[in-house]
Amino acid sequence: MFKSISLKIGAMFVLLTISVIILIGTFMTDTTDQYYHNEFKKINSNVFSEEYINTLCSNIGLENDAQRIYDSVSAYSGQLGIDSFRNCFILNGKTGETVANLTSNAELAESLELSPNIIAAMDGRVGSEIQPENNYMDYAVPLSVGDSVEYIVYIKDSKEESNTILRNIFTIIIQALLLGIVISVIFAVLLSITIISPIKSLTRKSQKIASGDFEYTIDVKSPDEIGQLTEAFNSMASELKTTMGAIQSEKEKVETIVQNMTDGVLAFGVNGEIIHINPAAKALLNLTDEDMLDFDKLFSSCNVNIGQIMYFKHFGTIERIINRNGKEISVYFAPFKTDDKSGGVIVVLRDITEREKLDKSRREFVANVSHELRTPLTTVKSYTETLQDLVSDGNIEPDVFTSFLSVINSETDRMTRLVKDLLLLSSLDNGMKDMPMGDYDINLLVSGIVNRMQFTANDNNQSLLYEPVNELPHIHCNPDRIEQVVTNIISNAIKYTPAGGRVTVSAMHMYDYVTIKVKDNGIGIPQKDLEHIFERFYRVDKARSRQMGGTGLGLAIAKEIVEAHEGTISIKSRVNVGTEVMIKLPVNPAKNRV
Repeated sequence: MFKSISLKIGAMFVLLTISVIILIGTFMTDTTDQYYHNEFKKINSNVFSEEYINTLCSNIGLENDAQRIYDSVSAYSGQLGIDSFRNCFILNGKTGETVANLTSNAELAESLELSPNIIAAMDGRVGSEIQPENNYMDYAVPLSVGDSVEYIVYIKDSKEESNTILRNIFTIIIQALLLGIVISVIFAVLLSITIISPIKSLTRKSQKIASGDFEYTIDVKSPDEIGQLTEAFNSMASELKTTMGAIQSEKEKVETIVQNMTDGVLAFGVNGEIIHINPAAKALLNLTDEDMLDFDKLFSSCNVNIGQIMYFKHFGTIERIINRNGKEISVYFAPFKTDDKSGGVIVVLRDITEREKLDKSRREFVANVSHELRTPLTTVKSYTETLQDLVSDGNIEPDVFTSFLSVINSETDRMTRLVKDLLLLSSLDNGMKDMPMGDYDINLLVSGIVNRMQFTANDNNQSLLYEPVNELPHIHCNPDRIEQVVTNIISNAIKYTPAGGRVTVSAMHMYDYVTIKVKDNGIGIPQKDLEHIFERFYRVDKARSRQMGGTGLGLAIAKEIVEAHEGTISIKSRVNVGTEVMIKLPVNPAKNRV
């Protein structure tokens, strides 16, 4: 039905006219009705001032008090607008019955209903609320003696006058609406004839351009918007041919970018100017939109130039590694062509910082493992060779033999612990799939550990205390691994706290987490070592750690176990003041919920 623009324009004009007239009519009727309501309320409020109400109340209790009130209000009948449509009544304040009225219509006085305003006046309040949905307006003024309402002055307007005016306004609106529709249809027809005819002509001729006839031009017959549209079509025809060639070139460029894309991507023209750059490249190179840089300025440290890439290594790639903002970035250079000619260079950036860190970490790990195993192996070998020499000479004492075997056994145990810790770390790195979980009493677990280590603390002349802050819930965990973590932390606290020192273990339940703190007043950890304390084989005091039988993996294992339980572990320490280790474990880890 509305496929034709003529019908759309006609419908638009008609709907617009109807909408405007209805809107104006609604506004006029609402405004008029509101005006009558406000005026009625204003007149009554002015007449029945507080002073006048007090004057009326002063008549209560006198002889013929109702008549006195009636006579007083009658004096204001003109100001109140009392007529055949607006009446005034004197009502009994207790029953609401009419005592006197300023109208000759007795039936109207007898048929008064208890309106909300009358009820409000009987309650001692001025009833002044206007209900627009009612077919009348009313105003009730209570006349009281103390807290008792004796009479009510009640004004009631039938709204006949305002309704007559509103009916007249509505009639005028209907007439204006019909006239407006006729005028809008006439204007719509004239506008459609003016616009549709040139558009149809333009459509027929533009179809030839759409079919590929770029040489065809359209005659411009008018200087208005239609003429401007025609000129735009002519310009489009001339530009379209050029654009098609450019699109083909851009297609090849985009294909090259897609083929080499990793993270950041830049494209440079033959003169080294930037023609494309993506957000990742800006972030990696720390560039902003205002930076106007070329190839040489960005990659001067790579020892390559744009000519070398375009003309000596066609469709090959050159790789360089640069350091920007503390990041290791691998840079790939590749040329691209446009219309069988060199078009420029594509540069692909890949952030390899984490890969380099991982490679470095692996090399350090292998070196540390080799070093840790070499020391006990050397000791075992040297003591074994010495024993062999003594046995062959037949000159060996039992005490020496026993001492040598003890050292060999100790070093073997050290290697066993190291291998065991390495296997545990490997399991944790692989997700620790063999770690069974269940609900366990963490309070019982921690207190048991403290009780077992009490003997070690007593031997070192140290005090070891356990102080649960509040009631601890059962937590979902692997008790053996949590026990291993807490034991390791308490053991470290005892080892590095001098005789006479104090180690305090506390536990607290807050929200959905249980926090275990181990605090000592020992030798502490230097600030420079704190950030490395959870690294594998990292020791603050290497000589003392080895002397005490440590492998350098305890805290690394503790961190892996806690994180496997979706918890956190942190250390705060000051040299010669003490160390505090805080383990935070969720009561019910999300990944272990059924």
